[in-house]
Amino acid sequence: MRRFKYLLPLLLIITFTVSACDSDSSGGGDGPMLGEEPVPGPGGPLGGAAFSLDTAIELMFLSIEAYQMLADSENDMTFTLPAPYELIIQILTPESFTSEGFSEEVPIAFVATKDDNIYVVFRGTKTISEWITDADFPMVPYVDPGGGMTEQGFTDFYEDFSELIISTVNMLKDQGTFNNLYITGHSLGAALAGVSAPDLLMKTGFENPIVYSFASPRVGDSDYKTYFDAFGLDSWRVFNTNDLVPMLPPELLGYTHVDTGFPITFGTPIEGPLDFSAIAEDHDSCTYYNTLCEMLTTGETAIMDCKLKIKGLDDCNTDL
Repeated sequence: MRRFKYLLPLLLIITFTVSACDSDSSGGGDGPMLGEEPVPGPGGPLGGAAFSLDTAIELMFLSIEAYQMLADSENDMTFTLPAPYELIIQILTPESFTSEGFSEEVPIAFVATKDDNIYVVFRGTKTISEWITDADFPMVPYVDPGGGMTEQGFTDFYEDFSELIISTVNMLKDQGTFNNLYITGHSLGAALAGVSAPDLLMKTGFENPIVYSFASPRVGDSDYKTYFDAFGLDSWRVFNTNDLVPMLPPELLGYTHVDTGFPITFGTPIEGPLDFSAIAEDHDSCTYYNTLCEMLTTGETAIMDCKLKIKGLDDCNTDL
């Protein structure tokens, strides 16, 4: 896979400049996420299920577990999931990220079960710059020839291990005890969730996978958006309004988001393309999770219990 080593500063400058111009022309102070669609009404624009905060919290928790999976691998520890989840398989990839410095296969996803649910969870990268540095921003045809064009790095990466994920899900489906398929991930993991969802729909017995992604970059072009949205999936892209990553790759390169966006807000607006501290903080997976917990309306005890679930996972330090 080709590497574009200088894309991060260039893309941040382009994205921030275009965003600033859009914000100025609107007369608003909505920050760099201006142009993202607002949260839709009940049922969303496709008539699917309404946004579920409980589902979002659960799947963001599993996305953080995917980061912990890498940490355990680095420390030669056995990765496990808390009951009642059952870890079925870890998906390994030889495609190590340049800045991670791995020389052997590392875990990139896992498949797990709980009750009658199957979960496909993709890991993100350790820092924002990794997936930009290691991605191929030109587009290639989606894995289904009728699916438009998708980002080359995300697509090639998914195809490296897609057969194992599909065969694992089909193996579980054949047992006849699982009725729901959930697909999720944060950052790069969110992009992989977006690429995988239609493919898993077509190649498994699940007609309506439930997809919740977090801080997802744009995955493909307008034809891919049309293709993806036509399935009418229960699909939600949770994004921080201050997070610059969901604005990448820029629309001027032909990229667009699929439906349906669900905005949350934490952190601070980015002051400029070199404001790396704010860029990292606004993209932080632990804070995505904690912000969702704070949206609970069942009382402070429930919020604290929610936050405590990630304490110590992937260096998440919950400030209660």
